Amino acid sequence: MAPEHETPVLTGTHFWFMAIQTQYPGGGITTGHRSGVCTPAPGDTRMSMFTYLRTWVDENWPELAGGVAIAFDIQPNQL
Repeated sequence: MAPEHETPVLTGTHFWFMAIQTQYPGGGITTGHRSGVCTPAPGDTRMSMFTYLRTWVDENWPELAGGVAIAFDIQPNQL
């Protein structure tokens, strides 16, 4: 993990969502999702946050590693 990023926790400036499609070891396809909040570092972009969060998801949920991200969104976490 890059130290300049805050680990996704219950509070943060941005809400994110990611849907990932993976293949079962014996065949077949499943779709899972993860979401949370985070605080991007100054200068971060949507792409840098996608890359960071995708790596974080892969490290914490190995069953999703190597899957295809079919949806991603990150927006300010204030209504």
